[in-house]
Amino acid sequence: MTDTLSDKWLSYLQCPLCSQSLEQAGGEKDTGLYCSTCVQTYPVVSDIPCLIDPKTVDVQAIFCKQYDALRKKEGWVSDQPGYYEALPYQDLTGHHTQEWTVRVRSLEWLLKWLTDTFGENRLSILDAGAGVGWLSQILANSYDVIAMDVNIGSHGLNAFQPLQRPYLAIQGLMDRIPLANDALDVVVANASLQYTAAHHHVLQEAHRILRPHGCFVVMDSPVYPNKHSVDQAHQRTRAYYDKMGWPDLAARYFGIMSDLFSHDEQFTFHYYRRDLSTRDHLVKKVRSWLGKSTGARFPIIVGRVVK
Repeated sequence: MTDTLSDKWLSYLQCPLCSQSLEQAGGEKDTGLYCSTCVQTYPVVSDIPCLIDPKTVDVQAIFCKQYDALRKKEGWVSDQPGYYEALPYQDLTGHHTQEWTVRVRSLEWLLKWLTDTFGENRLSILDAGAGVGWLSQILANSYDVIAMDVNIGSHGLNAFQPLQRPYLAIQGLMDRIPLANDALDVVVANASLQYTAAHHHVLQEAHRILRPHGCFVVMDSPVYPNKHSVDQAHQRTRAYYDKMGWPDLAARYFGIMSDLFSHDEQFTFHYYRRDLSTRDHLVKKVRSWLGKSTGARFPIIVGRVVK
């Protein structure tokens, strides 16, 4: 990124409170973005515009601190030099090699699908719930990418320093996306949709910011077949977070029911993968027929905009 936000990127952004366009406050690095309607200045930290409701900043910061501590304990984040740069192809810590192998398969599917669907066009893509931004790093080789997450710390969007980012990183929420209408071609929710309560609102926001030919891709998030399975997942989640020492985080995890993708008038959804493997899908289907707990599926689902 450059010292000031380019006009190209600025045209994508809008105020998270009133949805009006923003302007640079003073035109210098880190002075912020200004909404003349709300008379509100949003800070820019390490080239990351912070576009969330100012009243929620402290609450979100507490969540991010707790979440970072949990993920560090789980082995999902690391201070090891080069760790984030190596993802997803290498887990330098060795803690989650198998899981990252799954992520690579999903990534390879996504890259092929983008080319098969859109050809060589230079798309505008939102990586929604981007985490550290490893997916954005790869997508930015071919596309104009915005990486959005609530976490702007060293284990969030600032894991890659400003000069390392060939994309725009912004702080924002999936159910209040601070981007303009009809601005993007693709929204990707990569292992992130389960962290917002308002799933239908996320679909509304994705539909709003996508162009008429646009697509919403959901991948590597746990999806449950019914409410009973979701309730069981919530119980397991609460027990797990209690055990790990961060019980408050359970309030930030929300199970996704499969009917979210079958009863929506804004998108036509299609499953490109039902689960991590055909075997996983069949085993869970049989368990469901037998009335046994099945756990989550991890599908790849694409919704095409209906406008």
